[in-house]
Amino acid sequence: MQDRLQRAVACYTRGLLPEALRHVEAVLAAGDVGADALELKGVILQMQGAFPAGLETLLAAQQLQSLSTAAQLAIADCYCHTGDLDRGREILCRLAERSDFPTALLSSLAEGLGRLQEFELARRVCELAVQRNPNSHAALYGVVFYMSRGGEPAERSIPLVERLIDLAPRVFRYRMSLATLYTQLDEQEKAYLAIADASNDEMYSVDCACCVARLVELFELFDDRERAAYCRCRLVEIASE
Repeated sequence: MQDRLQRAVACYTRGLLPEALRHVEAVLAAGDVGADALELKGVILQMQGAFPAGLETLLAAQQLQSLSTAAQLAIADCYCHTGDLDRGREILCRLAERSDFPTALLSSLAEGLGRLQEFELARRVCELAVQRNPNSHAALYGVVFYMSRGGEPAERSIPLVERLIDLAPRVFRYRMSLATLYTQLDEQEKAYLAIADASNDEMYSVDCACCVARLVELFELFDDRERAAYCRCRLVEIASE
């Protein structure tokens, strides 16, 4: 049975969730009802969106041993999706206070906190990720995103977004963010310069109608007719999708 459980873990690690679930259920069906098998099954069910079943399974695992960090994230998500927001919030907020929280799971923790509108805690989690990996533009973007969601003034975010662009100059979303921040400050020329050299591929990558409309306004304001026309066509495409 241990070999079967190891195969389940291997499939889970590779993202083969149905196959992983099949292996772990075979372990449990054989009567080897161990905490590790139950925990893995619960995490898989949560990832598949089967939140009530995932919650029940993770609670059973918790009766046998303390849940791993990944499983605690999973059970918090199950609580939130089954209506017990307070219990889910309690778990996530407690995890956010851990200085030894695994780096690989920080983004999942921040996302969970963000869904509960715990923007300050989510920002702090992303800041911890940046401290551990200063060159992670994804973590730094999380800081900027949750600063914005938390109502921080645009001028505080601009230096961070400029750092983002230095780290990942080819990620158009970051230049769009800079343009948005400058627009909020009514500095239209700086907003335009942030996206003035946008290629067709970069403009096509924007799938938010409001963002594309903002591009149209900026391009038209500075008589960039070709890009404005392209973005108007992109708006039509988005509306028809």
